[in-house]
Amino acid sequence: DLYGFDEGYFFVQDEASQIAVEALGLKENDTVVDLCSCPGSKSFGAAIEMKNKGKIYSFDLHENKLSLVINGADRLKINIIETAAADARINISKFNGIADKVICDVPCSGFGVLSKKPELRYKDPSASASLPKIQSDILDNACHYVKKSGILLYSTCTVLPTENEDNISAFLKRHPEFSLLPWKVGNIEAKSGMITLLPHVHSTDGFFIAKLIKN
Repeated sequence: DLYGFDEGYFFVQDEASQIAVEALGLKENDTVVDLCSCPGSKSFGAAIEMKNKGKIYSFDLHENKLSLVINGADRLKINIIETAAADARINISKFNGIADKVICDVPCSGFGVLSKKPELRYKDPSASASLPKIQSDILDNACHYVKKSGILLYSTCTVLPTENEDNISAFLKRHPEFSLLPWKVGNIEAKSGMITLLPHVHSTDGFFIAKLIKN
């Protein structure tokens, strides 16, 4: 057992994932919707940035995984997270226009985390062919939850343009009310509003982050 873990002194999160949360620019009393939240590290990171003030709605497709978020929040003494099982592609009308920040850490091929999941080397790339459509459907739904001048954050742990830049470009064509917003976290700067983090350049996992604002 790691000292302090059970006491809720810390939680474990990849650096790339931390950068994504920090890029949101969270404030106390924000309302946040985290659409694919399990195992919960982005919701936890957001709650800590918000000093446990405000509201975070953490959804996930798999109800059996939500206990990870509930137990983790409990351990960390976070009480602003509300969980529910939901398909991120299907709209929940009561959340339309309520969120200051929306997190879309979408299901992806995972090719940015080969060092942690070496078995992905043997994955048939065609098994990931349906992912860009799922990802874009999630984005198309997520954007309805963002209030005016609110932020939509899209992230994946892959380096494939079809799941990353191509998805964002297509989304912006469909939703001209959104635009990319430049951001900087520490020495990581995304002047265009989006960046692919690479292990040999940034010393993180392979990871894609795009920050969009609703105009």
